[in-house]
Amino acid sequence: METGPDTGQTESSATKLSEEEVKEIEEEDNITPLSEKYPEPGRYLKLGEPIGQDPNGVVYIGWHQRKQREVAIIIIQHQKKQQEIKKEVEILQIVSGHRNIVDFYGAFYHKASLETSQHGGLWIATELCTGATVEELIATKRTLGERWIAYICKNVITGLNHLEEKNIIHHDIKPEHIVISSSGEVKIGEFCFATIGGRSASTSGTMAYMAPEVLAHFAQNSGEYDHKADIWSLGIAAIQMAEGHLPFRRLPKQKLIQRITTGPVPSLPSRGNWSDEFRFFISECLQRDPGRRPSARQLLTHPFIAELRGERGVQRNIAQHLHRGRGTAHSHYSSCDAQTVIIYCSHSYNILLLSYIQYHSITKATKNKD
Repeated sequence: METGPDTGQTESSATKLSEEEVKEIEEEDNITPLSEKYPEPGRYLKLGEPIGQDPNGVVYIGWHQRKQREVAIIIIQHQKKQQEIKKEVEILQIVSGHRNIVDFYGAFYHKASLETSQHGGLWIATELCTGATVEELIATKRTLGERWIAYICKNVITGLNHLEEKNIIHHDIKPEHIVISSSGEVKIGEFCFATIGGRSASTSGTMAYMAPEVLAHFAQNSGEYDHKADIWSLGIAAIQMAEGHLPFRRLPKQKLIQRITTGPVPSLPSRGNWSDEFRFFISECLQRDPGRRPSARQLLTHPFIAELRGERGVQRNIAQHLHRGRGTAHSHYSSCDAQTVIIYCSHSYNILLLSYIQYHSITKATKNKD
């Protein structure tokens, strides 16, 4: 499938925002009605068949008339949920357009009428990603192998470097939120916990992947931290890709916090044929002191990442594996023609990534009705 423009090496049209500009945006959002903030969808989107339901509302297949591509559209009618998602929409507007970020195709507001009452509300259009998450990939292989891990990590790091340049901290990097498309492309999704600004004091995210400086907030009112917290999360995810499970997965919450903040840092076990370069990469990502932990830009020059050869071959192998395992994909929703629809959304009722598998018969049925 098509993706957005490749802006991995260049800045997109979205500019880096200062903290003052962020505050101005937030103040403006609190007083601007959504019907004035977002355009009517009619000139941009053609609504297709519903393909599922998520906590925010009904999800549809749609057609973006200007982009000339299929998109996923969720219509959010609940006013409280509309307000909750505004910040996330602004973050998606800032980061979208990079090859390693799930594309966002706009927010729109449709005023309900007697004829279109079921379609009134906030419309969110995102990329349709056929494929699987890295979490699902791990479930099919247990261990992904170094070349697959290096390929996935390189693409995630490229995406994280883009987020750093845009002054965005993701806060929840983990295999469940890393998407592999059917063609083997790697994309970061799920921005419901993301924050704008170079530093943050947020404790949102998944505890098992949290950096020590984030976990310290649970024990005391610590200072702010920066984007390197996402690098720690990637290091934990890399161990999970290698071992098939999380480190310290059996520890209860308080013991996990204590172990990460004061005990030996997670690492690959001594057993196994892992290379020195991979072990070094893990140790760099999992530096307890964020001052010694490399940034995403610095990690792009790490030997484990920079010396990866045959990337296209790795991408092709992953894509072939996904096609072979398509029939066993995990299903959240079932839809027409016995097709499987997977919709990823956050626990806090913010929609960030809509993904579906084997949708061709659905779109075919939609076109036949036209």
